[in-house]
Amino acid sequence: MRLLLCLAVVFAAFAANSGAEAKYSLCNKTSYALSASIGYVDGDRLATRGWWRLRPGECKVVLTETTNPGRYFVYAEAIPGHRGQLRTWSGDTPLCVENSGFFNLRNQEVCRDDPSKQRAFFDVEVTPAAGGSWQTDFAEASNFTVYSAEVAGVQRLLQDVGEDIKSIDGTLGRDTQRILAGYRKAKNLPEGATVDDQLIDALIDDANAREAKLGFFFCNKAEAAVWSAIAEPEKDNAYVSRGWWRLEPGECAKVTKGELKQNHFYVYGVIEDGRDERRLAGGEKAFCVNAVKFEISNELTCADQEFDEAVFKRIDIGSAPSATYDFTSGMFVAPPTQ
Repeated sequence: MRLLLCLAVVFAAFAANSGAEAKYSLCNKTSYALSASIGYVDGDRLATRGWWRLRPGECKVVLTETTNPGRYFVYAEAIPGHRGQLRTWSGDTPLCVENSGFFNLRNQEVCRDDPSKQRAFFDVEVTPAAGGSWQTDFAEASNFTVYSAEVAGVQRLLQDVGEDIKSIDGTLGRDTQRILAGYRKAKNLPEGATVDDQLIDALIDDANAREAKLGFFFCNKAEAAVWSAIAEPEKDNAYVSRGWWRLEPGECAKVTKGELKQNHFYVYGVIEDGRDERRLAGGEKAFCVNAVKFEISNELTCADQEFDEAVFKRIDIGSAPSATYDFTSGMFVAPPTQ
C-alpha cells in the first residue's frame, strides 16, 4: 500500500552573478532510506532516471544540467527492509521505471502494458526564480532536519533489524548510543556510538537481507506468461485484492512484504496462451479486479466501485512466516476446443 507521509518541495534561488552550479537535487529529510527517481523533459521526450539511494539525512545531485522553469516529476519509495507497508512519496502521474538497478528511460511506451514497471510521480513546478537550480525535499510529519533525519533513520533501521529501540525521535540519546555500540561490535564495525555512512549502509544491507526471506511470493512454472493477483485478509474479516504482477516463465515476484501474520490468502492468475487467456481453476471466493494495476477493498461490492470481479483460490499456509505459490500450466482452465 502506498502511503504518502508528507511532501515538501523547496527551491533555492541563485542570482545570476553568484557563480553557483546549476543542478537539481533531492534531499531525504525522513527517517527512511529511500530509492528516488526523477522525470523531466529531454528534447522532445519525457525521460525518467533513477534509482538513487538516499540515506536518511542525505542530499544528492541527480541532474547536473540547468534546471529550466517548467514541470518536473519526482518519486521515492522506502527500501524494502523497512517494516510495515511500503512507504512512497508519490503523486498522480504514472511514468516508467526499472524495478532494480540504475535506469535512464527516454521512451514512456516501454511500460504501457506492464504496471509493475510504473510508478506514480508527483509534479514539481520549477519557477524562473530558481535561477537554474532546484531542490526537492522528501519529508514526513516529524519535520526532521538533515541531521535529526540521519539519527532517526538509524533508529528506524535498528528497529528493522530487531534491536530494542523504543522511539524514533532523531535524538542520539544514551540508549540509542548504547545499542549502536553493541550493533557495531556484533557486526565487526569500527567501535563507537556515532552515526556514519558505513554504519547506515551496514544496517540497510542487514534490514534488506532479513526482509528478503519474508513475505508471500509468486513463481511462474508454467510455459507462458502469467498475470497474477492476491487477496489478503485485513481487519474485521475484510480483504484487499491487489494486482497485477506479470510473470514470465521461470520468474518470481514478491507480492507481500514482512513476516506473514495471516493463515491464508486468496490467489488469482490468468495465463497468456496464444490468443486466449485462461484463468486459474478451482476458485472459491470473488474479489474485485481492474484492467490496470489495482488495490481494492471488498468492503463495498465490485459493482458499487465500478470494478470487475474474479474468483480467487484459497491458499492455506498455517503459521509460516513466508510462503511461495507456484503457478503451473495445469492449474488453469483448459483452452477452448477448436
